[in-house]
Amino acid sequence: MYNDYSQLLIDVQKKSNITVTSLRDVKFLKEEIDTNIDNSIGFNTLRRLFGFLDKTVPSVATLNTLSLYLGFTSFSSYKNNQSNYSEWYFQQSLLRMQKLKRIGKEEIHKINIGLLDEKNIVFLAYFLSFQIEKNNIEILNAVFKYVDFKQVTGTQFHKFSTTISLSLLNIPEKKALSIYESLIHYDTFRNNIPLLFIDYTNLNSRYYEILSIIEKNAANESDIFFVSLMRFYKNYYSEIESFLDYELKKPTDFSSFHSVLKGRFYGYCILQSQKVSPKLKKEIFDECSFNRVSFFLEEIIPALIIKEEYDILKEIMDNYYEDLFESDIWSSTTTSAIYLIGLSNSNWHAKSYSRAKRNLELVQLELVEIGYYDYLSLFYYYTKLKISFSEKAIETNRDALKNIKLHVKKTGFKLFLSLAKGFILR
Repeated sequence: MYNDYSQLLIDVQKKSNITVTSLRDVKFLKEEIDTNIDNSIGFNTLRRLFGFLDKTVPSVATLNTLSLYLGFTSFSSYKNNQSNYSEWYFQQSLLRMQKLKRIGKEEIHKINIGLLDEKNIVFLAYFLSFQIEKNNIEILNAVFKYVDFKQVTGTQFHKFSTTISLSLLNIPEKKALSIYESLIHYDTFRNNIPLLFIDYTNLNSRYYEILSIIEKNAANESDIFFVSLMRFYKNYYSEIESFLDYELKKPTDFSSFHSVLKGRFYGYCILQSQKVSPKLKKEIFDECSFNRVSFFLEEIIPALIIKEEYDILKEIMDNYYEDLFESDIWSSTTTSAIYLIGLSNSNWHAKSYSRAKRNLELVQLELVEIGYYDYLSLFYYYTKLKISFSEKAIETNRDALKNIKLHVKKTGFKLFLSLAKGFILR
């Protein structure tokens, strides 16, 4: 058994996203393994395993260490469960489970082994989409109650969240809300489906009902705070003034909240203010020192555009340009779109229209997260409208206005029609 370890080396490379073709790759792989488990592995040991030194039969301890990195307790455990860990065999297992009306301990064990390779969560998402379509609540409950998702990182959870959320969106609303009600008390479902897939397109319809379900079953203060902020955004962008009077204050454990949620609060503060005060500005810039700015500024930049706070917008772009445009996260296309639109507005205000247009040309709207697509499209075409107005480009202006109306119809965010009035060429 200990001579048959070739697949183990393949799986280690797959998990680490490091294809070993040079000594430099071996060094990176050693750092990756040492960082993720308590056991360390020798550089020369890895060199032998991958053929950079004369090969010898690896020790049981070495094989156990590599198996531990993959999430198994030992090499023996890895070999016994290797078929479940493989992508294709995992898919086949799920296809067999689709015929069942319920799943038990054996099926949950197979799913848990499969998820030791976090990329398999996409196949689990398709399996759950099938159960959603069939309204099989018993299997959905079993998965979110008993499956161990600890190995899965944020990037893979985003894929999982998007697939499940769209599946729920594609069934009748009454049935979908019933499923949300049934699963919302599971942390894995609540945190990684409705709280991760922010659906601006349906904020005036189905997602608003989902927010009420989250609030009713809130597990902590941040859940309630998130719901309150999203209700504000819905009412603000929809120009429902009678619901904008309430004041939101920082919860006591605000400092422990996710950077995006913190930024969403400061976006609220900006939109509520007549003009950003020096105190609020200082608070925002202070928070930039403690948060990942590419997350923290997601809702702050759009709010600054709406309130025409171009000086602050420019200062943020100048100070944090390199930190804003990250490419190592699932949502990087979405965040890049936000910041390119912000940069375009800053250049438009400075009357650098050619630069402003180049900024917009770099925005990949079609790759933006689905829940954000219509929301960011409104900012995109509003910016395009302003540039075309300044350049007196009538056809571009008409096209931008047409697209604004299209996305307002889908979202109900009438504020953008009000903002557009000042930039329409007659």
